[in-house]
Amino acid sequence: MTSRIILPIHFIPLLLAAGCGPSDDGFRFHGDYEAARSGYRIQMLSEGYVEQGHDIARSAFAIVQFCPTRNSNAIFLRMTLTAAPDQSIRMACRDLGLQGVEWNWKTSEGLLRGLLSSAGYRTLDPAELLGSVKVIESSLSGPKGVVLRGQIESLRVLRADIEFGYDVAKDKPPGEWIEPSEVMGCVQ
Repeated sequence: MTSRIILPIHFIPLLLAAGCGPSDDGFRFHGDYEAARSGYRIQMLSEGYVEQGHDIARSAFAIVQFCPTRNSNAIFLRMTLTAAPDQSIRMACRDLGLQGVEWNWKTSEGLLRGLLSSAGYRTLDPAELLGSVKVIESSLSGPKGVVLRGQIESLRVLRADIEFGYDVAKDKPPGEWIEPSEVMGCVQ
């Protein structure tokens, strides 16, 4: 006599999902946000992967650029951020001569304010500045962390596209995961 296990119907989705969690799955995120009062647009491209057993990425790289949206003396500004396991996020901004600067919850707002001020953005709205920090940091988190439409009030979400299952070149340094030319220049 053969024994059979019969499960209630509501257990089937749980069984199907049990093996479908992130398992070193790569992602690529294209984000485009507008800070209307501050006079800039943020364009970003990030890539990374979520290790098995984790909800968010610990390894990611992003190219983030700020484009002026008003008639001002502000200039285009580009920076990169690198997240690595058990390390703080590192930011570089060649336009302003910065390399390997620590980016964390204590420093990020002041650091971004200083970068934008140096680039000529003079009327920075505090809520938009905090929102900018949030979307930048979130772009490194992966599918569960990125800021989508309806999830932020201080910025206008123009684009928030996440690609799952992206093949990340893990054998290369994160700075080589994205070609700078993949991030379009500022368009008005």
